[in-house]
Amino acid sequence: MPAACGVEMRATLKRTVVAIAVVAVVLTALTYAGALLSPIHIRVPQGFDFSIDLGPRWAGQPTADPPDSLLFGEVSGSAMPVTPTRTGRTQIQFRLFNAIPVRNYIVDVVPQLRVVPGGQSVGILVAASGVRVMGMYAVVGVDGGRYMPARDAGMAAGDVILKVGGVEVSDPYSLELAVNGGAVDGRVSVEVKRGERALVLDVSVALTQDGYKLGVYAKDNAAGVGTLTFWDPMSGRFGALGHTVSDSATGKEVPITDGRLVNATVTSVDSSAAGHPGEKIGSFRGSDDAIGTVDTNCAVGIYGTLTEPLTNSLYPSGVPVAMSSAVKEGPAKMLTVVGGSTIEQFDVEIIKVNTPARPGGKNMVIRVTDQGLLDRTGGIVQGMSGSPLIQNGMLVGAVTHVFVSDPSRGYGVFAEQMLEAAGLLGLDELDKLDERNEPAGAAGPTWPVRPAWPAGHTERAA
Repeated sequence: MPAACGVEMRATLKRTVVAIAVVAVVLTALTYAGALLSPIHIRVPQGFDFSIDLGPRWAGQPTADPPDSLLFGEVSGSAMPVTPTRTGRTQIQFRLFNAIPVRNYIVDVVPQLRVVPGGQSVGILVAASGVRVMGMYAVVGVDGGRYMPARDAGMAAGDVILKVGGVEVSDPYSLELAVNGGAVDGRVSVEVKRGERALVLDVSVALTQDGYKLGVYAKDNAAGVGTLTFWDPMSGRFGALGHTVSDSATGKEVPITDGRLVNATVTSVDSSAAGHPGEKIGSFRGSDDAIGTVDTNCAVGIYGTLTEPLTNSLYPSGVPVAMSSAVKEGPAKMLTVVGGSTIEQFDVEIIKVNTPARPGGKNMVIRVTDQGLLDRTGGIVQGMSGSPLIQNGMLVGAVTHVFVSDPSRGYGVFAEQMLEAAGLLGLDELDKLDERNEPAGAAGPTWPVRPAWPAGHTERAA
């Protein structure tokens, strides 16, 4: 091969290597810049200072937009204290050479919100009435044929059966009676609710050796017993549980748009032990004893509006709500009921705070330190989900899970996340929150209910 060709090939190879190196550097720089420029979101109550991480020294000095909304303090180590001067949203930006943005914070300063902490045991009904269709199955008729009456009539899993043959149903047994009592010439009218829609289905029921059948797996509306976390005395909005209500069979989130919150009484406690998460055994009468409506079921709890006044004698005037940035490791109080309907206060310790916040109600790790509670319940038990956590006189969160291997420990969710899910912390609520700082005013046959939320590998919903 001629020498000139060899020189040209080496030059081409060199240019290619350089180009690849340049592209790699640019991509790395863009990736790093993107990571830096992704804004860090902070929410802080009015009147509270906070600090920001300065990041790399070459990132420059911070600037605020609007500039008069924050005051920057003296640097201590890698942190800079910041004092908000007004409510609203502010952007903090670090600029390299005062020109190139390399680090961003979004700060929402919200009016200090006061709520009344809960602690009451409550029952959750996923619908105001009727029975839920969990699934469908093939019915074997007296003629040996296989039939799917409900499916063929257009029924679907998730429907709520309200009436059969004009008769209201409230549990699988009453459903069976209504089907057999209402069938005329092998047909029966079934009223169902699907989301917000009301439907009337004409079902050709199957005659079996045990009577007429719809071919549905039905379940009553009771989801279990949990604990009320807080309520807002101005709007009546409440939050409870701190985690989603899931179906015990499928593990899927149960849709709730017209549920009920009802008074519950703790009749006994099955104590926890290593490998055995205990539970509160509670009772409630049903929708006739409702104290609120439930309209939201999400990863950080259930939410709705109270229809009856409640009180908490331990904190009758309510408490401020702490943002996640104010939650610290250290002692705290847990409010819950372990007998009857009396709210009691117990010592716990927050031993770890997960920041940034982890999803699924696992923002912090708590440990029960109250020997009296350990003696009575063995630690955290199922049914304590939603029990408020008070630290430094503020609502900081709620219990969500118990560690199966060590029931003295469990997870908690930040109160900030629960208030946001309740619709009390959106930016469009800033003006309304100013009106909510006033102290709060004062305002069956039973059957046992066990929590039905699925267990995890190392922890279980409390």
